[in-house]
Amino acid sequence: MRVLHILKDIYPPVAAGIETHVDTIRRSMPDVTSDLLAGARSMRGSTRTGPFGSETRVGELGRLLSVPLAPGFPVQLARLPADVVHLHMPNPPGEAAVLTSLRGRPLVVSYHADIGRQAPLLPLYRPLIRHCMNRASTIVVGSERFLETSPQLAGRAGKAEVVPYGIDVEWFDPQHVDPAEREAVRRRYGTPLIVAVGRLVYYKGFEHLIDAARDLDAGVLIVGEGKLESELHERAAGMSHVNFTSRLSETELRTVLAAADCFVLPSTGRTESFGLATIEAQAMGVPAVVTDIGTGTIDAIEDGATGLVVPPADHRALASAIRTVLADEVRRQEMAAAARRRVIERHSAKVMAERLLSVYRRATEA
Repeated sequence: MRVLHILKDIYPPVAAGIETHVDTIRRSMPDVTSDLLAGARSMRGSTRTGPFGSETRVGELGRLLSVPLAPGFPVQLARLPADVVHLHMPNPPGEAAVLTSLRGRPLVVSYHADIGRQAPLLPLYRPLIRHCMNRASTIVVGSERFLETSPQLAGRAGKAEVVPYGIDVEWFDPQHVDPAEREAVRRRYGTPLIVAVGRLVYYKGFEHLIDAARDLDAGVLIVGEGKLESELHERAAGMSHVNFTSRLSETELRTVLAAADCFVLPSTGRTESFGLATIEAQAMGVPAVVTDIGTGTIDAIEDGATGLVVPPADHRALASAIRTVLADEVRRQEMAAAARRRVIERHSAKVMAERLLSVYRRATEA
């Protein structure tokens, strides 16, 4: 089978949630040719063949509100062969390409998140969403909660299928981390150690974690890069126990997660539909504190058993929950063990791939 994934960017080098998710899908389906169609982040497009399939990057005129201005998407979609086209939404140029150039091929869409700052443009964008969802054989979503609460999915439960996000649970295993390297991280950033991972953008809520850190006797490490980097550094000025590091390699990230005593996802907007970093941390045996923003963020943990849930944009509640996790070492270890068990049971990349393959087969049969 040959599947063409349409998305905004390709990992590597872009290490955002959808991009790493698609990379995991490709790695977990060795018997499927998984091609990619994405933006180039430059005016010059390119095509290369990788170990899992081709990677076509479409030249861009630039980006507007994070959307690639890439008029070549329809041409490339018409040119590329595919038994199934898998469109990852929201992605306006990809959706426009499907509108004009799908040419009768089976379509599966993954609806990953509701739009945030671009919401004023929703009246213009909604017809594209509606067309692609109507055309698709299946609408894949990552959690029951997101299916129930997303306005764009209202009335579409009959066509939707929940396929929980998956990760490589054999890679994200604390047993693979050298104890000496783990302790080196803890010496560098402090103990107990609180870790947060994500792009430094408006909906991630890292400013609230920094404010919470004023009431915490613990090291805080924020891993990521993005537009708010200088603003967040300024907010943490004078707080020696709050540290930042830019994007890490996969091995370095695994070591940092293994060193953590608590993981935090402080997101504030519905653009955060789940939080892959949460299940990566949970797979490494790290209890998590996550915010309930009405999407699937709370589905990444079991409240009270593998982590705690707090309201968004409330640094006092965030600090209190972190202190609760850190206060009782016996309970923290119990939560850590339960966290890894839960990810293995619910979020294995192998299980995710099997369910997606079933979706693709039904699409071709239909």
